[in-house]
Amino acid sequence: MHSIFKLLFIIVFPLYGMGTQFLVLPSSAEEMGVGSHPTFLGSSQINPALIHAPLHHPILSIGLGNWLGGVTLSHLEYDQTLNGKIFHFGLKYSGLSDLEFRGIVPQDNALAHFSSYGIAIDAGVSLKRLNHKLGVSFSFISLGLHDGFSSGAKINFGYLKKLKNGLKIGASILNLGKMSILLNESPALPLRTVCGVSKKLSFNEYHNTLFLSAEWNEYASAYKFSLGNYFKWEKLRLMNGFSYSENVVETSAGMGIHFGKYQVNYGILFGSQKLGTPQTLSFHFLLP
Repeated sequence: MHSIFKLLFIIVFPLYGMGTQFLVLPSSAEEMGVGSHPTFLGSSQINPALIHAPLHHPILSIGLGNWLGGVTLSHLEYDQTLNGKIFHFGLKYSGLSDLEFRGIVPQDNALAHFSSYGIAIDAGVSLKRLNHKLGVSFSFISLGLHDGFSSGAKINFGYLKKLKNGLKIGASILNLGKMSILLNESPALPLRTVCGVSKKLSFNEYHNTLFLSAEWNEYASAYKFSLGNYFKWEKLRLMNGFSYSENVVETSAGMGIHFGKYQVNYGILFGSQKLGTPQTLSFHFLLP
C-alpha cells in the first residue's frame, strides 16, 4: 500500500500542485491574474522585498480558491509597518480530500480513502534603503499524505530596486530548506530563482504596468517566462498574464474593485494541459 502512495506522491501530486509543489501555487487573485513577478506589489510570496503596508494601517488579506483536480487553496496574511520595517505573518493551505484507492479488479467499494494537505506558516520582513528594498521570510512547512507526515523549514530572499521613469527590477531565491522523511525519503522543495523587470505608464488618471519575468524551478528542471499587465483606473483594476515553459502554456486574467479601505480581487487561469480552471478570490482590509 505504501508503494502506491509513494507513486502518487512522486507522479500525480506534483501535477496537481500537491506535495511540496503547493508552495509554488498562487497565493492571491492578483498573482493568479497577472503572474508570478518579483516586481509586482501583489506578489510578496514571490519576492519578500514586496512585503508592504501603509505606515499607520496594517493590512489583513484573505484568499480562497481552487487549483487543478479539486485542490482547495486558502491564504491568510497580516502585514504591518513598525520602526521603519514592514513585518509579515502568513498562513497558506492546500488540500485534496476524499481520494479513493482502488485495485486492478473492479469493485463497488474503494479499498481505502485518504487525503493530502500542505501547510506553510511564515514570517518575514522587508526594509527600504533609498531606492533599494530587501526582504527575507522564514516558513515552517507541514505535509500529510494518508497516514504519512513530513515537516520542515525554508527561507526566501528578495531584492527590489526602483529605477527612473517607472522602471523596477527585482530578483528572489525561494524555498531554500529541507523536509523530514516521508515514505522513506525526504520530499524535495521546489527551489526557485526568479528575476524580472516592470515598467509603469501613466496618462492622467489611467495607470498601466507591464511585467516581464524569467524563472528557474529546480523541481521541474525547466525555465518559465512570464508576461503580465496590471491596469488601474479609479476603483477598477484589470489583470492579464501569459506564461510559457517547455511543457505548459498558460494565460490568465482578473479584475478587482477597490473601495478605499477594502479591496476585492478575482483571478482565473487557463492552461494548455486542460486539467481544470483554477480560480481565486482575494479580500484585503486596511485596518485602523
